[in-house]
Amino acid sequence: MALLVAAGALLGGGCKKTMSEDDCRRVGDAMRAAWAAEVKRVGPADPGGSGKASVVLASEGERLSSEWTSDCKRELAGSEVDPGELDCLARAKALEELRRCGAP
Repeated sequence: MALLVAAGALLGGGCKKTMSEDDCRRVGDAMRAAWAAEVKRVGPADPGGSGKASVVLASEGERLSSEWTSDCKRELAGSEVDPGELDCLARAKALEELRRCGAP
């Protein structure tokens, strides 16, 4: 879901910038941080006490970031994107902020 939101936001209208592999990494890192913040907000009260759940949640954040970065490099690098939306995505600290970056 977050992958689609981010890709849709980037390809929106406005002034354009060429998406680089470094931009892909920046957005992927922001996605990982936003995921971690969301897990902390709604996840287990004692992350160390629920070992398996914590590991699964952390690995899902890593997978999300890794998948985004890989897909972005393959499908978006070299494309023209909106620089404001790219900056918004790279600065996002929560999943809701990521969603708002692509809102009209």
